[in-house]
Amino acid sequence: MKTTYSQLSQHLFIHHGHVNTGILRNGNRAVLIDPSGTTLQTTLDELGITQIEHILYTHHHRDSTAGCPIPENTQIGVPTAEVQWFSEVETFWNDPKYIWHLYNCRPHNLMLANSIQITDTYVEGDQIDWGPAAIQVLETPGHTDGSVTYLIDVDDKRFAFTGDLIYDAGKIWELYSLQKGQQTTDYHGFLGARDELKESLEKVCRASPTALIPTHGTIMNNPDDAIGKLLDQLDYCYDKYVSISALRHYFPKMFTKFEERADHMPIREGKPPPDFLRHFGTTWLIISENRDAFVMDCGSPNIIKQIQQLQADDDISEVTQFWVTHYHDDHVNAIPEFQQEFPCETITDAIVAKVITNPKAYRLPCISPAVTRGDCSTYDGDSWQWNEFTMTAYHFPGQTYYHGGLLVEGHGVRMFFAGDSFTMAGIDDYCSGNRNLLGKDVGYEKCLRLIQELKPTYIFNCHVDQAFDFTDKEINFMLDTLAEKEKCYTELFPWDHANYGTDDQWVRCFPYQQDVNPGEIVSLHVEITNHSNEPRPAIAKPILPSSWGIEIDPIETTIPAKTDGQIQFSIPITSEINKTRRIVIPIDITYHDRPLGQFREAIFVISNSPSIHSEC
Repeated sequence: MKTTYSQLSQHLFIHHGHVNTGILRNGNRAVLIDPSGTTLQTTLDELGITQIEHILYTHHHRDSTAGCPIPENTQIGVPTAEVQWFSEVETFWNDPKYIWHLYNCRPHNLMLANSIQITDTYVEGDQIDWGPAAIQVLETPGHTDGSVTYLIDVDDKRFAFTGDLIYDAGKIWELYSLQKGQQTTDYHGFLGARDELKESLEKVCRASPTALIPTHGTIMNNPDDAIGKLLDQLDYCYDKYVSISALRHYFPKMFTKFEERADHMPIREGKPPPDFLRHFGTTWLIISENRDAFVMDCGSPNIIKQIQQLQADDDISEVTQFWVTHYHDDHVNAIPEFQQEFPCETITDAIVAKVITNPKAYRLPCISPAVTRGDCSTYDGDSWQWNEFTMTAYHFPGQTYYHGGLLVEGHGVRMFFAGDSFTMAGIDDYCSGNRNLLGKDVGYEKCLRLIQELKPTYIFNCHVDQAFDFTDKEINFMLDTLAEKEKCYTELFPWDHANYGTDDQWVRCFPYQQDVNPGEIVSLHVEITNHSNEPRPAIAKPILPSSWGIEIDPIETTIPAKTDGQIQFSIPITSEINKTRRIVIPIDITYHDRPLGQFREAIFVISNSPSIHSEC
């Protein structure tokens, strides 16, 4: 993609790199807004700018703040609410609460790799007078909690630099940054920051700007129309989410304004489970006729005590098999202790196994540092006999992509253990970080088609005591709604498919975190999911610390449609390691000729340094 610039007025220019950088020029001097990337210098040279006096950042995300050298003696201004994520970012990378048991998604991990020195901080109403311009600060949270908009009055016009509040008329850059808790943690807050986003956009409207300049996106010369279209589209997309959301079962007070909607799926009543089942916490347990026990998940030591009590009461004899539904911490935290107490065979879906046996290789919501021993990995349709029951395993990418489903047949019933994927109210897609993909044969579409085919008499959720089922009409309603969601969410983003905007992990590093030794060469894979219907070229380049004096050449590949691709790097670890023990390695990505900047990252942990962990 050729970089260029445009001129909005006599003194204001926009450099169009992987982000839009504002250039307020007065002779050879300039103020920059959201400078990022290595191509900006070409524009500055063309404009004859030799002195950068101020840099202003709208928010802290790395893809709009990194990669541009900062000249000495430049004043750097940021939102007061986000100072820590500029000047003390190591507090993020070194804090275990941002690594394990991730129920809060804000701040997002799209952080600077290293801190930068800040000279100025801004709050609502602050004004900066510079040359021919007056710059006013508006606090406009939404995309991040501390985002600001800079209103620049220059040349008899008013320009609003809005960060990532909006991409274009009716569009936003991505959705996962809007994950925010309202009545609960961020984990349950799908589009939870939409109210803040709406208030911020309306505040910008009231300021009557001539044009909106987003960090990512298109310059908008009709701000009211662009914002109005976005708010309407967000409302429509959120309504489609709510209409089949499992969260209505758990937290009905979050959705009171949607009650009695005829165009939303009604909430099913539950039914009692068969008497040979037991339910403790997030664990289901099957008791066979010979009193053997088949256990599913173990998130707490209390589950072990409950099972031991069943043995003491002579309700069961031995635990002979153990199934793990998915990787979330409330399902796996106590598995190491369980495996020590009950040395039975551990079985799980092959994709789940990759996470629970090596959790530090992933950065996902609700992830636990507990390492599970895996004895048997299953694939779609693998079947086995356990006493009088027939077990059939499936990859079941419902609540999370890393999820399995288990059909259990016996005693005249067909029971489907769906992990956390459904409640009586619908589908559990309330955390965008879980990779709830939209489209044919993926995500919940795949799951519902399987339920439709298997026709279980009972469906079980690990958090719900009662069983339930769905009628064909309800399954078809959910499938139709998912198809409409794929369409309307695609319209919400500047991509050819919704999953680029909703799937936080469409670009990811494997392993995400790994131990390294000075002087060795380590392997790092950049994995990319092509959600498009055609092949897509991708280029990746790791950004090593400048002190290493090592530069890695970019590598390009072409990823076939609807598949995962991989770019592998061999990275030499310098023998001259400084005091930093955890090193952030940003990955610069270009996808389908669209540069994305330092879009993702991996973590190198220098051996012989204290590891970051927490109690399970």
